[in-house]
Amino acid sequence: MKIMPTIGFALFISLFFAAGFGVFGYGIRSLILSNTAKTWPTTEGHVESCTITGSSDSDGTTYKVDVQYSYTVAGTRYAGDRIAFGYAGSSGRTAHQEIADRLSGAKTVHVRYDPANPSRAVLSYGLNRSTIFMLVFGATWLLFVTGFTALWMTSSLSDTGILNTLVTTR
Repeated sequence: MKIMPTIGFALFISLFFAAGFGVFGYGIRSLILSNTAKTWPTTEGHVESCTITGSSDSDGTTYKVDVQYSYTVAGTRYAGDRIAFGYAGSSGRTAHQEIADRLSGAKTVHVRYDPANPSRAVLSYGLNRSTIFMLVFGATWLLFVTGFTALWMTSSLSDTGILNTLVTTR
């Protein structure tokens, strides 16, 4: 009766588990940092530039807002480019266009900065679509890999349910 997976399968499937935990962990980290930023002090900032960039490949085009802003904390001028922790590009241009329109039309923005490291700053905080995507994708990936592993391990077992109830005579 073969219960333990082979070393080859264990090494193979561990790569998929590592990818799932990496994506899910990034989502958790982004959520924690984004919620932490909610308590950071704010200062007035100025948008220096704001554009939507597109990156195309065989799967389509991914859009993202690239922003540059400046702000001052305790007399020191800083430059920032982070909209929110976890923010990432996606194929839906409309959502990114709405962000770009809001930033491009702003005279000033509220910049939330880390009081322990004022050069680390964001324009938005809390849960966002990119973070939700990472959390859902990571959890779904891990569930799939766990299910696949369970199926593979089950397929290598003998069917004791049948063998224990099978009545034969010789």
